[in-house]
Amino acid sequence: MNRKRLILAFLGVALAAGSWSPAFGSPQETVFRPRLRENISDLYLVRLTRALDLTEEQTAKLYPVLTRTEKEKAALQSRMGADLRDLRQELDGPSFREGRVIELVARIREARRAIRQKEDEVEAVLEAALTPLQRARYLVFTVDFMRIVGENLQRARGQRGLLKRNP
Repeated sequence: MNRKRLILAFLGVALAAGSWSPAFGSPQETVFRPRLRENISDLYLVRLTRALDLTEEQTAKLYPVLTRTEKEKAALQSRMGADLRDLRQELDGPSFREGRVIELVARIREARRAIRQKEDEVEAVLEAALTPLQRARYLVFTVDFMRIVGENLQRARGQRGLLKRNP
């Protein structure tokens, strides 16, 4: 059973590899990013529900908050990624416009602050809805999930160059 879960997690993460990488930029890959990000979010929510052994009442209370927050964070991260790309281009160019750099840095900082705020909102809701044991499981689950996602993304990016692609 654990092997099945690991395989499903790897497949989900491997499919989502393109959604978090700023290196991806082809029009085809850009079309799939939102769906891939949603798949990772859905995988997170399903795994979270199982890991915490949530009751139906807890699930009904938490799921709408978690899905809304994940969508909002995805939008913020997407805009921040575009701003980071623009900032890199501005800094790598033959000349840079100081005003443009200052504007981009401010927008990136604001996006990061807004993402942290969303995460704090989720933490507050979880704190109110979970038992102490579930809160402890949540901490362990989150760290493990993010580590596994990161490892699988690294592995998928490494294998990405090995794939034969048709133009």
